Amino acid sequence: MRAASENSYQAGLKVLTDALRSDADAMAVAENLYGISDLLRESGRVAHALTDPGRTEADKRQLAHDLLANGVEPQTIEIMQTLASKRWSSSRDLEVAAEQLGNEAVFSAAAQAGQLKQVEEELFAVHNFLADNRELRINLSDLGVGSAHDRAHFAARFFADVLTPFSSRLLRRQVRLSIHGRLLSLIREITHQAASRRGRLFATVTSASPLSQTQVERLQKILEARYQSAVAVNTEVDPSLLGGLHIEVDGDGINATVKSNLAKAKRELVR
Repeated sequence: MRAASENSYQAGLKVLTDALRSDADAMAVAENLYGISDLLRESGRVAHALTDPGRTEADKRQLAHDLLANGVEPQTIEIMQTLASKRWSSSRDLEVAAEQLGNEAVFSAAAQAGQLKQVEEELFAVHNFLADNRELRINLSDLGVGSAHDRAHFAARFFADVLTPFSSRLLRRQVRLSIHGRLLSLIREITHQAASRRGRLFATVTSASPLSQTQVERLQKILEARYQSAVAVNTEVDPSLLGGLHIEVDGDGINATVKSNLAKAKRELVR
């Protein structure tokens, strides 16, 4: 998100956080926000109306109320009124904000149950399992057969014995949203969000061959020393890198692969 949308999202997040400190049902609010995200994605007209800079804040707050009254939790209406009253760089950013706030509501429910750390670890494990199981990954993505709803519930059944209800809900949501085979990317993003919620940076480390657990732990210590913060490390394998590592920590990229070095050498040769 650009600055204007990010500021608007943060305003909505504050309202959500305050609301969930009360007796609000976090999972019910999450379902509301997911439904609103779906509505905004499917109806450009609604998304535009709620983000139209030509309308007054009061008008957009009233519109949000009228759209949602009697259908969602009171806290959800307050959140959406806050979002609608703010400035957005694009109408799609409002959809993304509703989606991310839905995730945050699930994380809040997990935290209340003392399971947020477990949720992050489970999402890591699912990501890595699917990365190693191409056929299952394809079957769960939009490249597979059946509707998004069917694939989401198949995912929940497949992982039923190893996931908390919170992780299962987040996984089902990512399966439903997967387009163009982006399931792994979506799960990585939600894991990143979980790590951030726990005050940890998120590192994606890509190597030409699998790293040992000892190597991962050593790299984690190096990154934590460099960034002076706890770091969650997710590993991926890309044989095309030939050797070395590509590391990305919250958008900060470190490229030390054989492939990148060869490309650099090639550029030097043609100068």
